[in-house]
Amino acid sequence: MTKELSRLIEKHDGTFWNNNVNHQRCFCHVLALILGAGLAAVKLSSAEGPTSKKPENFPTLETISEEGELFEDGVQVSEAEEEIDPDDVPASDSDSGSEGVENTEVVQNKTKGKYATSGIGLTLKKIDYVCRRICSSPAKQAEYKVWAQKLGYDGPGIIGGYGIRWNIAYESRNRAYQARKVINQLLVNETENGNGKYFNGYEFSSKEWDNIKVLNSVLKEFLYLTKRMEGDGPSCSMVLYEYSRLIDNLGQLKQASKDGILEAMFDPMIKVASKYKELALKCEPILMATMLHPAWRLLLFANKFPSHHSSAQTLLVKKFKERQPMLKPPALPPTKEASQKVDPEDEGYNFYPVNPSLDDSEDELNRYHETKFSLGIKGNVLLWWKTQAPSFPVLSSLARDYLACASSSATVERTFSAASNICTTGRSALAPRTIERCISSHLWFRNGVEAQHDFDDCLAIFSNADKNPKFNPDLIL
Repeated sequence: MTKELSRLIEKHDGTFWNNNVNHQRCFCHVLALILGAGLAAVKLSSAEGPTSKKPENFPTLETISEEGELFEDGVQVSEAEEEIDPDDVPASDSDSGSEGVENTEVVQNKTKGKYATSGIGLTLKKIDYVCRRICSSPAKQAEYKVWAQKLGYDGPGIIGGYGIRWNIAYESRNRAYQARKVINQLLVNETENGNGKYFNGYEFSSKEWDNIKVLNSVLKEFLYLTKRMEGDGPSCSMVLYEYSRLIDNLGQLKQASKDGILEAMFDPMIKVASKYKELALKCEPILMATMLHPAWRLLLFANKFPSHHSSAQTLLVKKFKERQPMLKPPALPPTKEASQKVDPEDEGYNFYPVNPSLDDSEDELNRYHETKFSLGIKGNVLLWWKTQAPSFPVLSSLARDYLACASSSATVERTFSAASNICTTGRSALAPRTIERCISSHLWFRNGVEAQHDFDDCLAIFSNADKNPKFNPDLIL
């Protein structure tokens, strides 16, 4: 696809876009592939939730499956193990174990995925089943609230994590772990009063709850990292930093989980993460964005990626020299000055000595690398470059271009998601300009952008609603 895109760009205006050094992989998608490799290694399942009955009125593209193959400079590079999305993780066959139990067919029909028959896979099967059974019964929900009050639990309630997205499954199991005392009490009550049929006779040992906690600790790292990198800010400069941190953290988790239930999942995850880290180190926009972050410059390469330090420095100098002529005004003819001999007695007062060998470009680069800046890793790099533009005119011009590169396609996906909610069958006559305005205003409101003029009435409504503690804009928009 990237090769075809390069061909179309060149055909359009003659611009050659080298896809071999400019192809950025969506960081959040890579995180899903890394996690999928780990979940597949421990044979965990991803069960499907209820099928949506909402018609697809907005045109969508079919999902492109990851084949685990990459093409670099015409050479096919294949991996021995296929990279797996966590939403498509297969698992071994297992019995439902719910024959003869009334009202369990609904849950079984909604759960098309399969789980492992032992270990943490079986534990997750049980916790997902129990959570869905509680959420599907008003009587059990009322019983849950009563026992939560008796046991002094005031945390979040139970939700049914159908596994259609790993982050939703994580949230469901995390809430279940926090409410484990209440859930255990409901299971005991069902065993004593109803022969355990409603919950299929499931019980949880303290070891099983500990296993859920261990898995959640791994998923939590990926959840927070995804949230950090899917935003609208200049996250491209953080890609190499996050890859380095992620691989280090996975190594530490591997050591901490030695001889544990999750030990097998970390080697495949580290392997996939290392593969995409190397691809990122070959991507020029990522390299340039990293070097144009004042907290990194070339020091990140010198300390974490020493083998790429020289090539990164060469790339920065090359791009600098290419950009410099575009910003310089036309050169004026040099003024001829009569050479004058400087008296040795006046040498100490000659504040502007002639130094024809000094290069302005070399001076700007040297000042950028040698000056100690106070901007931190997570500081506002765009605002920093805006204030430093007079001191670094060429570098600030490069920063404006390369820091605009996104590390994830999540923002684009959110735009299409908003479009699918707006372009329904009842709005088939909307003009393209109206659709554009609806989508833009929808995203503005969700992100807290306070538009003016035509949006004054809407902002007044939201301002009044914000005063109500029960108001949740995510549920409305």
